[in-house]
Amino acid sequence: MKKVLGYLFVAFVLLIAVGIAGVYLRPTLIISKEKIKQEYALPNSHFLKWRGGDVHYVDEGSGPVVLMIHGFGGHFRNFQKLADEMKGQYRVIRVDLPGFGLSDCPAIDKSNPQFVKMYDDFSTFLIDTLHLDSMYVIGNSMGGMIAWNMAVKHPQNVQKLVLLASAGYDLDKTAKGLFIIKYKAFTKMFEKGMPLFVSKGNAGKCYADESKVDQQEVAMNNDISNREGNLQHMLDMAGDTIYPDTALIQQVKCPTLIIWGQNDRIIPVEHAQRFKRDIPNSRLIIYDTCGHVPMIEKTEETKHDIEQFFNE
Repeated sequence: MKKVLGYLFVAFVLLIAVGIAGVYLRPTLIISKEKIKQEYALPNSHFLKWRGGDVHYVDEGSGPVVLMIHGFGGHFRNFQKLADEMKGQYRVIRVDLPGFGLSDCPAIDKSNPQFVKMYDDFSTFLIDTLHLDSMYVIGNSMGGMIAWNMAVKHPQNVQKLVLLASAGYDLDKTAKGLFIIKYKAFTKMFEKGMPLFVSKGNAGKCYADESKVDQQEVAMNNDISNREGNLQHMLDMAGDTIYPDTALIQQVKCPTLIIWGQNDRIIPVEHAQRFKRDIPNSRLIIYDTCGHVPMIEKTEETKHDIEQFFNE
């Protein structure tokens, strides 16, 4: 019996060793910026110089301006379905935040990164450079946080605001729910890129119905996360503990539409009620059987409710 247990123990140790070797000794998954640009940039992609790097946005359609801002770990393609539905009536601008998607992150002081200020400065740069004098702003998750901050700092530019499962409250607790890149023990593993299984797990957490996850989109998300520089930026941000001032939410004056999924596993649906409470001129819509990305999981409903809101 002892021999059998010994063999089982050795087999278990070997299995663990093989698994570890497979993760740490695997070929690099990091993809060059140029290759990602060739693969995923669109005909209406544009690049601007900002603080020594290139920042990317897509500009399509004509009419009132709608700026769409993705969340942490996301990119401009997260709004592809919604943009396709809306660009016939609006000028739709989808931006890649610095350090995500096809946008470079400027050099930062890692001892004092000031990510909040960096994204504030980027918002001002974008408004001034693209002459966004009057616009509607839609933000998802971290992009929602940047959007409501933009509405406070630039009230003359933001006419209406749409928050899709926005970050804003209990940000330290929300950060703890980030995928495993937040744990320093995994930093070594990510030096060679994000494994596909991590991207699959992250995607599943964003949906109420995981069967709706598009595996081609997962592969694309994995590629873009592994764009040179992106993963390191996510690691840096995941370790940051400086967050925007939640009290600013009460200073949002423009009409605001809050949309949430009842089954959001990233930011609890209870936060939707807090936004409704703190933004005076706001309304709330909660979708059944919907997770953290209503613009993907409930595209038609999201488009209908947003356009109705814009047309009022």
